[in-house]
Amino acid sequence: MLHMPRERRFDANGARLNYLDYGSSSDQPLIMLHGGAWRWQEYLSLIPSLGQRWHTYSLDLRGNGRSGWVPNKYRLQDFAEDNAEFLSRLNAPAVLVGHSIGGVIALMVAARCPGKVKALIIEDSPLTLDNYRRVIDSSRDMFGLWLRLKKSAQSEQELSLALAEAYKDYPDATSTWTLFFAGCLWQLDPTFFNALLHDFDGFTEGYYCQDILSKIECPVLFLRGESKLGALITDEEIA
Repeated sequence: MLHMPRERRFDANGARLNYLDYGSSSDQPLIMLHGGAWRWQEYLSLIPSLGQRWHTYSLDLRGNGRSGWVPNKYRLQDFAEDNAEFLSRLNAPAVLVGHSIGGVIALMVAARCPGKVKALIIEDSPLTLDNYRRVIDSSRDMFGLWLRLKKSAQSEQELSLALAEAYKDYPDATSTWTLFFAGCLWQLDPTFFNALLHDFDGFTEGYYCQDILSKIECPVLFLRGESKLGALITDEEIA
């Protein structure tokens, strides 16, 4: 049965999550998890092609997009429990695709539910805790800027103009990116970054890379961007 693309909701772990359901119910499932402070539309350009072969689900993480806010409950374990619950409701093992924090969550879910994950595609996610902490520490000013702009804006349009002003000297900050990210940031729970920035050990509790990788039984494809442009996976992690 071919599903018309539509957004749906499901309740898991105290959060009501939003997701796009696209493709035929007879095809194998593929789950896509976006990066932090984004939403499922990060994968919009890929979904029509993937939906021709896969029953594609693209989820908004809790606190992001149209998913519900659960103030100050944004630890990696919270996200992993949400998505493990989603996975448990599917009738067949799924391929998990995750970008940045979405990739970390996908690894945790695969370790928890090895029989339910057919393969992993991890897009530029920090793997070790040392690297994850380095990434967060180097991004504190950026996250602070986003939160200040969100707090001061009275509308999504005002936020998009503020972002355009803040990133006017960045050649990659196109109008398309600015409008998309303004929408993401406008929908984001402002407490989303609290644990990440102020309780890193609590945020990452339960995430131990070597232990998790030892429990994963499926094939894993790691994708990394250009190191000189800010790729998160290090050469040491690749090795």
